[in-house]
Amino acid sequence: MIKINTNTRLAAIIGSPVAQSLSPVIHNAVFAARSINWVYLAFEVRPGRVADALNSMSTLGIGGLSVTMPHKNEVAKIVAEIGEIDQVVRVTNSANTVVLRQDNSLWATNTDGEGCCNALELAMNSSLRGQRVVVLGAGATASAVAHALVQRGASDVSIINRTDTRAKDLVKRIGGTTRVCLPTEINSDINSSQIIINTTPVGFGKVNDNSESPIDVSLINSSHVVLDAVYHPLETGLLLGAKKAGATVVDGLSMLIHQAALQQQHWIGEPGDIALMRDAALAQLTRSS
Repeated sequence: MIKINTNTRLAAIIGSPVAQSLSPVIHNAVFAARSINWVYLAFEVRPGRVADALNSMSTLGIGGLSVTMPHKNEVAKIVAEIGEIDQVVRVTNSANTVVLRQDNSLWATNTDGEGCCNALELAMNSSLRGQRVVVLGAGATASAVAHALVQRGASDVSIINRTDTRAKDLVKRIGGTTRVCLPTEINSDINSSQIIINTTPVGFGKVNDNSESPIDVSLINSSHVVLDAVYHPLETGLLLGAKKAGATVVDGLSMLIHQAALQQQHWIGEPGDIALMRDAALAQLTRSS
């Protein structure tokens, strides 16, 4: 049980929407278990008010922020102007973590990519080095994931997106082994890949209808490892199809808790407890179902 007093530090998630976010549950579970005097809340921040939210960190002493859609790109831009960003944010133009440093200045990073890779490597029980990967989407999360994949030595990172303009921009920024997948190459790229990662919102909120998938699930086979960044519902249409094909599936909750553990490393100096976070999240999902 978290006991709030005048020394309690505040962390929060900002985004729109945030009502269904599991971040408060998983972060507060770690703070309580470790008797860390922090509390984590969720703040609905509408587009156009992001700068106000960031300025409030130093004004109110908010120790850390998690950033979700649609604010990751804007947070990266603003913190680059008023504070400091790391290399990941500089390359991806996307930030999901902000830290209020002791001198009251802001520092931003992005843990999405590393969190995704950590979840994959744990499920695979092997390194991502030399793996052929298909990334679905070309937004803020896709940029962070692609960057982390390249850094970990993936031999081929194929970007599939509805519009090739954004995919081309992502590849230009990330470089390395990333490339744009042409419409005529989708089937062959998926067939030759070992890993498929969905970073699009397709399937989000489809609790009683998991038929929607960003790709034709008949392209998935038992040799694939499939991760869906969507965690509501846990079993999306993509993961259900992958499971039926005999593939290894990694749900969005795994990616969420791994990136959250890294956020705590930046805020309090030690990574969050992965098992504890998952248990807390599953308990919350059970209560709300």
